[in-house]
Amino acid sequence: MKSHPDAASRTVAEIVTQLPVPSRLGLMRFERLNEASWAMLYLDPTCERNLGLPASELCALIDSPYASLMEPESRYRLHDDVQLQLARQPHYSIEYTLHTPNGPLRLLEMGEPFQQHGRQLLHGYLLTAGDAADHKDNLKHLELEEQNHKLRSSLEHYQRSQDDHVQHLIRSRAQQSLIVRLARHRYSSSHPAEEAAQLITQAACETYDVARAGIWLLEGNQLAAVSLFRRDEDHHEHPRAMDMSQYPLYLEALHSGRAIDAHVAQQDPRTRELTQSYLKPQGVTAMLDASIRIGGEVVGVLCLEHIGAPRVWQSDEIAFAGELADQFAQVLVNQQRRHATSALHLFQRAVEQSASAFLLVDRDGLVEYVNPSFTAITQYSADEVHGRRLSDLPALENLSDLLFDTSAGLAACNSWQGEFRSRRKNLEPYWGQLSISKVFGEEGELTHYIGIYEDVTQSKLAQQRIEKLAYTDNLTGLVNRPYFIRTLEERFHSDRDTPLCLLLVDIDNFKRINDSLGHQTGDKLLVSLARRLRNSLSPNGILARFASNEFAVLLDGADLESGQRIAAQVLQTLDKPLFVDNQLISVTGSLGLACAPQHGRDPQTLMKHAGLALHKAKANGKHQLQLFTEALNAEASYKLFVENNLRRALAQNELEVFYQPKLCLKSGNLLGMEALLRWHHPERGMISPDQFISVAEETGMIIPIGKWVIREACRMSKRLTAAGLGDLQVAINLSPKQFSDHDLVGSIAAILHEEQLPPERLELELTEGLLLEATDDTRHQLNRLKSLGLTLAMDDFGTGYSSLSYLKKFPIDVIKIDRSFIKDIPDSQDDKEITSAVIAMAHKLKLKVVAEGIETAAQLGFLRRQHCDVGQGYLFDKPISGKHLFENLGRYPCRKGA
Repeated sequence: MKSHPDAASRTVAEIVTQLPVPSRLGLMRFERLNEASWAMLYLDPTCERNLGLPASELCALIDSPYASLMEPESRYRLHDDVQLQLARQPHYSIEYTLHTPNGPLRLLEMGEPFQQHGRQLLHGYLLTAGDAADHKDNLKHLELEEQNHKLRSSLEHYQRSQDDHVQHLIRSRAQQSLIVRLARHRYSSSHPAEEAAQLITQAACETYDVARAGIWLLEGNQLAAVSLFRRDEDHHEHPRAMDMSQYPLYLEALHSGRAIDAHVAQQDPRTRELTQSYLKPQGVTAMLDASIRIGGEVVGVLCLEHIGAPRVWQSDEIAFAGELADQFAQVLVNQQRRHATSALHLFQRAVEQSASAFLLVDRDGLVEYVNPSFTAITQYSADEVHGRRLSDLPALENLSDLLFDTSAGLAACNSWQGEFRSRRKNLEPYWGQLSISKVFGEEGELTHYIGIYEDVTQSKLAQQRIEKLAYTDNLTGLVNRPYFIRTLEERFHSDRDTPLCLLLVDIDNFKRINDSLGHQTGDKLLVSLARRLRNSLSPNGILARFASNEFAVLLDGADLESGQRIAAQVLQTLDKPLFVDNQLISVTGSLGLACAPQHGRDPQTLMKHAGLALHKAKANGKHQLQLFTEALNAEASYKLFVENNLRRALAQNELEVFYQPKLCLKSGNLLGMEALLRWHHPERGMISPDQFISVAEETGMIIPIGKWVIREACRMSKRLTAAGLGDLQVAINLSPKQFSDHDLVGSIAAILHEEQLPPERLELELTEGLLLEATDDTRHQLNRLKSLGLTLAMDDFGTGYSSLSYLKKFPIDVIKIDRSFIKDIPDSQDDKEITSAVIAMAHKLKLKVVAEGIETAAQLGFLRRQHCDVGQGYLFDKPISGKHLFENLGRYPCRKGA
């Protein structure tokens, strides 16, 4: 046999296929799809001798004839095993049994993956079990070797964890000691920032065992060094500043995060742009940079630089670097504070050069001193006002009133601050911001008035413009929410007895208008609605835009009766269509009304009650007016009670699953159960689902509760099977809100795997509302659930927007006829015909039919005559608690493998 020198670079399969006659060695070549269908594309012709069937009969994409010789459960399990092996290595080997015309035959399959025309394929060789015995022993030996390797790896990982923990404790003690030392240090030099930088960088080098540590200040795009400590030379240096505009990624990372932990600095995307200019020349392999911040702004950086072997920064090291940076930031803040104090003294010495006017007046109102800024503001020179009374100067008479009017604020206290309106010498009006105080002599007598003021005309005008903008809705021109609330508070503060009404208006389905017609058209619609509402209200009514599509109306002086009348008019006003962007748009509104004082004697209570009324109007179907009642308050309180207690209920095992039997209507055998949730509250007793499920859906608690119910139901099914009651299927209701959980399918699969329950024993009941509003993501989740092997049922069929399209679009297996169609049978001919039609239609579509709410023998007889498959109801049993389930189910005939 010739040798092939390039064989080492080629796959085993390529070399083996070069053998002169592989069949002589008992090998049969194959090629098939890498799918659970096991569809064969090619099979060695010698298979007819070994398997008893020609290759032409076993190779086909349709019906997978080769896979039909295998056991179905083994087929899927082996497919998963192949995928696991290929995830770890480039080839696989599996062993399985084929039921051939020659009898059961044990085969060993060895192969590897490849891709052709975009499809994932497998090819290799098949070997009969006799030839594969040695190979199987080798596989067992390799499996033991792998287990030993895993045990050794686990032991090594545990030892490393213990070593890391010890190192963490050592670092924590060192870090705490350093922080205490820094906090107690008293800086004595004239440059405390540099002293602090030297102390921190040297200590950081010792604590972190790094080669260099530096503190740099960020000034524009320049990073200037305060101090850089080199541990190898044991001294501080001041390298030249760096232009950081060349390193935008580093600057972005510094501003956006607390620290930059670059374990491999020359490859980390945040620091690699420093490689050529800084990292390589300095030999830096790892960096830990912590931003120094004052008032949230980055002013500098503490940089720790490691040289040598790779370094991984631990989480406590990263956090401690931030604490060191904060220590230096505090030094900078203290230094700034001292500079500010010095600046204040300088300001006091420079009063005469101040841009603010300075005025000194004696107790009789005679001017004794003014500074140049006073002349600049008032246009009066010092000579013109010196020795004259303020009241003698027409442009300053307002100042005289402030000083000597007994009703003014200064008459009753020693100082006054505020704004005043005055005129210059040319009678031009202006606004001044004045701070004036009394000056007393040694014996406590009033001697002078001293005042400092400045011209704030422009800022006053700007403030008025800003205030107008702050309290006005930019889109509609109405007042906004802050102004409305301030007005309401002022109204209650001044008068609590006169009645008033608060009306909240919400435009129904406004999001749909925005989504279909565009936000620009939606904005124009809001403007038109605001104008229409404004014109429909009396002048004393205040209209505000509260939110995107919500308005508020304050009806001052309106009692309950008139408030309801005005609210009804507003409702009618909204019903009229509007012409926007050359199209007629019809809108409706939901209104909530609360009146003072009967519904609240303060703004907060009145706003809350009006909001509750609006929420109720929307919950009741929208396009209506809802007046606040105490029942709404009780309802809101109950919802709050449920929300606060529901989390505790799940944690403290207050929830319980009841089970209602489901029987085969033909044989009377027990087929399964429906799981029904109950809440046993320690104070309020048993609470039914309709009293808390909606709150659980609103708060998101339905997701963990749903997972808990599925797990409990799976465990009960396993217990019943172990007790000899057969393989009973358990049905569980899924809320549409549970499909917002992206891990829904994965969590159900995990529960089935952990509880070792076959998927076909679990049935999920879906609402028609879920199918009506199903998104692409929901459809994908349903298909994935079906692929797990679960049964999917449509609950309460016929009560909503029932459509045959659901049965076509979604993988539904079961239809449950709602109890509302069953309860009037046999008296209601309509219900009998509807029920018969649903059963016949479902059977035509090969769907199973379950009838709910069977309570009488007549209903049972009718359903049996219509060949309904399964039934449940009080005629058989009410929902049974788990602790009584075994004794109650014992009286039913059970069918194994039900």
